[in-house]
Order: sequence, then structure tokens, then C-alpha cells
Amino acid sequence: MNNEQSAGFWSYTHRDDELDDGRIVRLSELIASAFEMITGEPLEIFLDKRSIEWGDAWRIRLESALTGTTFLIPVVTPKFLKSQECRREVIKFSGHAASLGLDELLLPIHYVNVPQLVQETEGEPADEVVELIARRQWVDWRELRLEDEDSPVYRQAVHKLALRISAILESAPPARPVEMSQEAAEEPPGFIEVMAEAEEALPAWLEIIQKFAAVIAVIGQASTWATQEIGTSDDRGGGFAGRMRVAEQLAERLAEPVAEVDALGSQYWAKLSAIDPGIIGFIRLAGEGDLSPEDRQAAHDFFKEIRELAGVTRETTAQLQGFSDNVGGAARSSSRLRPQFRTIQASVQKVIDGQAVIDEWNRMIDDTDLGDVDRP
Repeated sequence: MNNEQSAGFWSYTHRDDELDDGRIVRLSELIASAFEMITGEPLEIFLDKRSIEWGDAWRIRLESALTGTTFLIPVVTPKFLKSQECRREVIKFSGHAASLGLDELLLPIHYVNVPQLVQETEGEPADEVVELIARRQWVDWRELRLEDEDSPVYRQAVHKLALRISAILESAPPARPVEMSQEAAEEPPGFIEVMAEAEEALPAWLEIIQKFAAVIAVIGQASTWATQEIGTSDDRGGGFAGRMRVAEQLAERLAEPVAEVDALGSQYWAKLSAIDPGIIGFIRLAGEGDLSPEDRQAAHDFFKEIRELAGVTRETTAQLQGFSDNVGGAARSSSRLRPQFRTIQASVQKVIDGQAVIDEWNRMIDDTDLGDVDRP
């Protein structure tokens, strides 16, 4: 086992822990104790996500010799998936771990049932964070959380989880940076080739986000029309029958733009997540400083493009977040419209989660001596 002290970053919602009478935090303590009992070495578990140092600490460890001893352990519940902070941590950690070829360092605990993790949920839009978690060998704690903490069943489960962490640490390969392109090649791509692939993707991302905003505007106009029609119907004494008629007409108007939003959201996330590990590795390489003057200038120019992309997407994301919140309220009014509004919210969430990826690139750029590029 690595001689450096192992550490787990416990990603959970404080409200979940409160609702479960502190059992989530106690589980982290039990696992750390079992790990030390088994290995003779301590396992430090960082708990407080409200501290700024929480996120900085795992990044520092992943970018240092402590790479292979650092876990993110998300305690997955429905409330966890509704937490933007928790979602961001899974996305960012996953990108960093993948960039080093160490996917197994993301070790989810399925604590309260999330149907999409275990089965196809008919009519429910895909959730990219659920998909990131599903690709890992998560630990099933859904029934165990109901056991008494002193019961043999519970203690054995804690012991097995500590053994699993120990085994992963024993077998973890050295970090191996992942290149931008995942396709096999006789010669690995060089600095410029890696950058060129990402540079080509930037206009595509920008085009998708602009199309996304335009379609959302169409949906907003249709929703405004429906609100006005309902008001007119109510004035005429149309009652709930009149409202139902408007809802049916709105559903028909939304069919095409909602399908387009769904496709655009999926494209946006797929492109970002596929290239994320490579860009993280690229920025890390640029930050090492061992570049020719030509490469330094190329990296500087590329980082400026990322800044410009971030400026556009950040503004659009904020607008989409407000729209999604409003859609959530409207979705409760009609069963006919509810599936469409859920699709809209899921697609907007992909853009919001994508912003976490881009923001992490910008944070890493700031940490390099090439980060002094103009901000939009």
C-alpha cells in the first residue's frame, strides 16, 4: 500500500444526515476505524463541504504524489442529486480522476433508492450524474442503512467496505495521464495535436449553447401564449375544461421544440464530458511550464478562447436556471405537460452541469502562469 496517508472525501447533503439522525457521518467514522483496524494505517475522511478548503484539498492531492490515495465517496440519495454542489463535486472529481486513468477513485454509496441507478425508468429523462455514478461499482447501502449500527450485519458490511477500499489502494496503478483522443494511434498525440482537437470543439459548443437558448426562447413564448389564453378562457367562464384545452394545445406546440432541447442538451453534455479529461490533462501539462515559446503562445491563445466560451455559457446558464425553476412550478399544473417540462428541466440541468466542467477548466487555468488572459 502507498506509504502516504489515504484520504476519503465524503460527499453528502447535511440535510440527509439530519434526517437520518447523523448516521451518514457516523458511517464515515466507522469506515475509517475499520480501515485502520484492517491495515494498521489511518484513513482520513474529510467531511465539511461548506469549507472552501474541502474542494481545494482533493484537487491538491490528485495533482500531487497523493493521487492514488485519494477517494471521493458520494453518498447518493434523491436529495444528493438535487444538490448543485454535490453534482458539481462528482462531475469535477470524475474528470480529474479520468484524466489520470484512475476512475476507481470515485466510490459511490447508494444510500437511498435512486431508481435510475438500478433500472430503466420509463418516461424519465437521463441524468448525466446518475450515469457517471452508474458506471462505477457502487456500494449498495439501501437496506443496510435500516439496520442497527451495532448489528452483526451492519458491522460486517462496514468491514467489507473498508476491505474494498484497502484492496483498491493496493492494486491502484500509477497515474497515467489520458490524452485528448481516445482512439488508438501509432504515436501518441503531441501538445499541439491535443490542443487542436479541443480548439475545434469550442465553436461546436458555442453553437449548441446558442441554439439551446434560442429554442428555450420559443418555449417561453409558447408558455406566455398559454398563460394569456388561460386568462381569456377564465374571463369567459371556461373553467378547468378551458384550461385543459389550452394545456392540450400547448403540449402540441411544445412537441417539436422540447424534442430539440432534449437533443441539444445531450449533445452538449456528451461533447464536454468526452473531452474533459483531455483538457484537464492539457491544462496540467501547460502548467508545468516546460513548453517552447511557440507552444506557450498557442496555449495562451487557446486559454483565451476558453475564457470567451465561459463568459457566454455562464450568462446563458444563469438565464436557463431561472427558466427551469419557473418550468418546475408550471409542471405541476397538468399531467399532459408534466413529461415535457421534466424533459426541459433535465436538458437545462445538462447545461448547468456542463458549466461546472468549464468553470473547473478556468480555475485550473488561473493556477498556471498562462492564466493571465483577458476575461470577457
